[in-house]
Amino acid sequence: MNQLLITILLLFSICVDAQRVDKPVVLSHYVFNEFTKGLVKVKSGETYSQTLNYNILTGEMIFYQDEKYMAIQKPENVDTVYIDGRKFIPADNKFYELLANTSAPLLVEYTYSVNEPGTSTGYGSTTRTTAASSFKSVINTGGAYDLKLPDDFKVIPGYSYLIFKEGKYQKANSAKQLYKIFPGKKNSIDDLVKKNHTSFTKREDMVMLVKAIES
Repeated sequence: MNQLLITILLLFSICVDAQRVDKPVVLSHYVFNEFTKGLVKVKSGETYSQTLNYNILTGEMIFYQDEKYMAIQKPENVDTVYIDGRKFIPADNKFYELLANTSAPLLVEYTYSVNEPGTSTGYGSTTRTTAASSFKSVINTGGAYDLKLPDDFKVIPGYSYLIFKEGKYQKANSAKQLYKIFPGKKNSIDDLVKKNHTSFTKREDMVMLVKAIES
């Protein structure tokens, strides 16, 4: 029992107290619309059940426990996080979602941009520099863990497809990028994209395409 407690303390760290929310909010800076029951499997073999979500602003896997939000402190000790039938693996000090566990795995890196209105200078104009500084303070003070960000900050979620090959993560958001990852398969890629009407914005199309390229 003591060993289990030590393992948990090493793996997780408290980030911020949870706020009580009286009405539903849109979690624009999280992957899922709500915190969901999931599993954290660590490389030593243990599995922990947690209520989880992925924070795209901080690149951390967050879980809710004892009315607190907590983050995985050492993602390098994690093998896989399972949320709602989806898999996330640690990489580059963040987590990528694993879409296809092929010989060259297909993953998604979650990104974001922030639409900031700026701060008034008092002369009928605004400055984005002040707003950007304010946004950094939201992250540094733990505000990014809250369910709702300040009204001035509008987070626009984004993503990028990656393929892990030859020991590195490579962008895979277009046919042109796939040519570089799979040299010698340009004609095959073009034929597959044309035949299946592949959309590079649909994850199911990307999974089918990568599996077909490797078959």
